[in-house]
Amino acid sequence: MLNKAAVEKFFLKHRKVTTWKIGLLLIIAVLGLVGFGALVEHAATDSARAPAIAELSLRIARIPANTRRTIKHMLSNERPMQAIGQRFEGQAGFTRFKAGDDEALLLARFDGDESRSIVEILDLQNGAVLHRYAPDIQALNRRSHKKAEFVDLSRDRNLQRYPINHPYLTDDGGLIFHGMSTPLVKIDVCSNVVWMIDGFFHHSIERDADGNFWTASDRIPPQLPNVTQKGRDDTLVQFSPDGDILFEKSVGEILFENELGHIVYSARIPDDPIHINDIQPVLIDGPFWRRGDIFLSLRHSSEIIHYRPSTNAVIWRHQGPWMRQHDVDVLGDHRIIVFNNNAALLPWGESVIGVNDAVVYDFATDEISRPFSKGFEINDIRTISEGLSEALPDGEIFVEEQNYGRLLKMNASGEVTWQYVNRASDGRNYVVNWSRYINGDMAQTAAALAAGQCDKTPGLHSTNAGG
Repeated sequence: MLNKAAVEKFFLKHRKVTTWKIGLLLIIAVLGLVGFGALVEHAATDSARAPAIAELSLRIARIPANTRRTIKHMLSNERPMQAIGQRFEGQAGFTRFKAGDDEALLLARFDGDESRSIVEILDLQNGAVLHRYAPDIQALNRRSHKKAEFVDLSRDRNLQRYPINHPYLTDDGGLIFHGMSTPLVKIDVCSNVVWMIDGFFHHSIERDADGNFWTASDRIPPQLPNVTQKGRDDTLVQFSPDGDILFEKSVGEILFENELGHIVYSARIPDDPIHINDIQPVLIDGPFWRRGDIFLSLRHSSEIIHYRPSTNAVIWRHQGPWMRQHDVDVLGDHRIIVFNNNAALLPWGESVIGVNDAVVYDFATDEISRPFSKGFEINDIRTISEGLSEALPDGEIFVEEQNYGRLLKMNASGEVTWQYVNRASDGRNYVVNWSRYINGDMAQTAAALAAGQCDKTPGLHSTNAGG
């Protein structure tokens, strides 16, 4: 039999050794965790100078979050492009209420029946679809070689999650568009790819006086001082009709170089301090601006900026009375009109205070007017984010209520000329994605080109290998 005293002596001896070893292991573990955390912090805040081991540590640290996000997307039955609220009961599609001298509509919308984004050219006299575009989204995504933490094209911009955003109809019947943080693409009238610029392009696409275009992109990794790796570094991009980049500059850099860095550092959303959502080119000289200037809408500071790329100068800026606005247009030679979401970031989330509005600022008199306020109130127009408006030559205004899937044209009294509600056969409303008023002759030309060049199901072609 074992001697009881000897057994107790053995375990007592080894318990001391074991306690010492456990203590040492705990110290090593703590130091290792501290070191690992320091590497992760280095990679997250200063990726440009972080060593490879720091980048690896960051990837490891993100495994649980990425796994959770992937599982959520796999298991979720959500409809990502469904309108945020189901309004306009009993209304669907195009409805004309009174006669008008309308042109055509380049309608960008999510088709709830097909579970994908499409673009249609609508005849605004009767709502007839003149032509339809439906590019191969998966093929577009496969062309991209860019990667970013905040967007994975196969996950975040697959067919069911890709918004064909603010498409521009070109003279040859093609479209230029992006899918919000995706490459910039031109397709032809039959939806085949003509060219693509790889990157993370977003928000508005507008043509300037020289026939080139302006849009926004994200610079990755962000290079603004004291902005984290997750920060959005909004960048202005000018590109040619052939898809060549002509000008590129960070909005944050523009602000710093014009002694306006406080706009970046005062934001309530540090990772997205600027959030540029519209770049509007100036087409003609005037007493307050020059041809080639651009107006910028900075949503998160509720600011409109007049910028001159030729001299890198901020000429004018105005914060409010618009709040978290989404669109700025030039009216003549001394006024601008701003689509005012009138949204506030409240303790319980973002919300519209009342309704949206279109605010006119007159540079000649330094006065604000709201000629369409009654119409916005009567029609209860209140998209929280996105949305746009265009003051039309006949004195009416075209409005897109993006969050709720409605478009309409109305006069200052709120009388609606026509309306479109993007409702699918399941009874649900789905979003619209920055549609445009277009010239009726141009719409007919695009439809004629399609009839002559495309097969019997235009807009359903796979993308080709060129471009």
